[in-house]
Parts: sequence; C-alpha cells; structure tokens
Amino acid sequence: MPAAIAPPSQNIPLHVRLLWLPQAMPGSLFTTLDVLRTVAGVASLQRPDAAPTLSWQLCGSNGRTLAADLPGLVSSTRRARAADRRTLLVIPALLASNALQLGEIVKRDAAALRLVERHAQAGGWIAACSSGMVFPLQLGLLDGARTGAPWMYQSWMMRQYPHCDLGSDQAMSVHQRVFSCVAPALQVEFMLRVLGHLHDPDLAQAASRLMLFQPERQRNVPALVSQRWLSRTADSPVYRAIQWLQDHVSEPYKLAAVAQAAAVSERTLLRHFRQVTGLSPLDYLHTLRVERARMLLEVTLHGTQGIAEACGYSDAAAFRRLFQRTTGMSMSDYRARFALRARRRYWRMEDAAVRRGTGE
Repeated sequence: MPAAIAPPSQNIPLHVRLLWLPQAMPGSLFTTLDVLRTVAGVASLQRPDAAPTLSWQLCGSNGRTLAADLPGLVSSTRRARAADRRTLLVIPALLASNALQLGEIVKRDAAALRLVERHAQAGGWIAACSSGMVFPLQLGLLDGARTGAPWMYQSWMMRQYPHCDLGSDQAMSVHQRVFSCVAPALQVEFMLRVLGHLHDPDLAQAASRLMLFQPERQRNVPALVSQRWLSRTADSPVYRAIQWLQDHVSEPYKLAAVAQAAAVSERTLLRHFRQVTGLSPLDYLHTLRVERARMLLEVTLHGTQGIAEACGYSDAAAFRRLFQRTTGMSMSDYRARFALRARRRYWRMEDAAVRRGTGE
C-alpha cells in the first residue's frame, strides 16, 4: 500500500543564488533552474492568487547578479524581506581532470571561497553538487559530517579533509546547513529534495511527478486515454492476473474473473499472488484504483463521484473512505495540495476565448 502522506508544512519563502564559476559544469546550474521554474509553475497553478515565495538569481564569485540574455535566468518575482526568507547557495559541479586540479581550482578562486564563507556565516544554506562540495570542505563546513563524495576524488578528499568522514555510500547527504550529492546526474532529484526540505514538501513532491520517471503512472496513462493496456503475456499466472487487474481497474472486482484470466483456480491464484506481491488481488486492485484517483485529482476537474466511477466504484462514499485510509487524507484535501492544473475559474475563461477565436 502507498504510504500515508505527511501533513503539509509551512510554505517558507526561499531565495536561491546559483553560483556561476569559470570551471563550473553549467548543466548543474541549468538543471537547477529547470527544477526551480517547474516548482514555481506548479505553485502558480495551485495558488494563482498567492504571492510567489520562490525566487532565484545567477551570481558570480563577487556576489553580483549576472546579466543574462536568456529569459528566466533571473527570477522576475519580487523577493521577500531578508528577515522573512531563507537563502540557498547552489554550488555547481566543477570540471576538473584530476583531484590535484580540483584542489588548485578551489585555492585559486579566493573570491568564490569568500562568498561561500560569508553566505554560511549569515546563516544561509548550501547545496553543493558533486565536486563542488570542495568549497564547503575547504571552509570546514562539513567537519564532523559523514557523507559521500565523488568516487574519482574521494581518496584525495579523505586525505585533504580528515575531519570529515567521506566514506558514506549515500548519494545525497545533509550536514547542518550543507546539502551535498555525489554525481551531477542526480541534480534534479537532489534539488527537489533540497526544496522539499527548505521550501515546500508538497510542491517538491508534485514537481517530482513531472520531472522524475514514474513507472506506475506511465503504465496508467494508456488506460486513462484509451482504456486499453499493452497486450498481456503468458509469463506467469500472477503476471497475467496483474495485467488483467490493470486492464479492468474501472470494473467491479470478481475473483473468479481474475482467476480465469490467470488460468488457475481461485485458491491457487490467492496463494501465488500473495507470495509474489504480499497482497491479495483485491488489495492490489485498491492500490491501482487509488493511484488512478490521485492522477485524476491532480490533472482533471471531475468531481469525486466521477472519479470514483472511473476507479470502479459506484459508491463514491465507499471510495472516499478507501482513499482516506490509503493516503491519510481526503480526496478534496489531496486535490488542494497536489493539483497540477489551473482552477476552474481560470481555464473556463481561457476555454471560452479559444472557442470564440475558432468561431465554435
């Protein structure tokens, strides 16, 4: 069963500074920008009347904002007062051919080192990607921490910074006010975790569904669009049963029909299904139905009765109880927190404008 969703936490204003360095791997910063803009976009859909609470800027080692011709690099939102917001400095991965060169980079860029130090002294948070963690290491900000390190620089870092335990196999870590991850390819997930910790976990979770691969949702899409699933195979009775359940989410549950599709007796199906999945076929179907309901609540404007029927329940009250029991929250509360589309009063106006433009 999906874990219950934690209660919402406060939406804390956050200003993010993306540190541009000559030796930076720019993808670290552009990926961070993608995450920031996605989270801000979800926030504008869910709370169109609320003032933005997430802003960002691209800055150099001297701390000044860099002028950029590309739209969106500098946030257009007004920042909250310094006393009312958190600040985050994102340090990109550095392009160094070896550990000695990495050491030379951090020692040579005294201005960037001072910027990081001032930011930390002012109580700001730091997110260092891969080799970029050499800056907080150099300043002693990770002393006493147990964290992971990029494998190609790990042995050098362990000798250079003995007050930090760099032997962890965790891909991402946090120590006091410093987040770190070991590989540039993790930047999307890394920044979503950071934003979930510092800014708004609900927005980060909603954005993660848009930016990270969602295998269960990918399998759900064909049924939502065309009511058809990929063709079944005869690999195993349990697999055939799962495929049949996925193909008939919106239909009333009948164990006999599932067993017939799996080509085994009902008793055999129950035994094998629980051995493989840890669930009964009905409990597994409940997880499929709740996941479908989550998707429909996020991206459609249909009421709970229509969503319940799309998930195989004619009794909307019974389905609401199942949803509450599974997720720990009501369907209306889930929609309020995780909707990924504009509210009705906004899309209605837009839809009317489209019809007028087409002459319909």
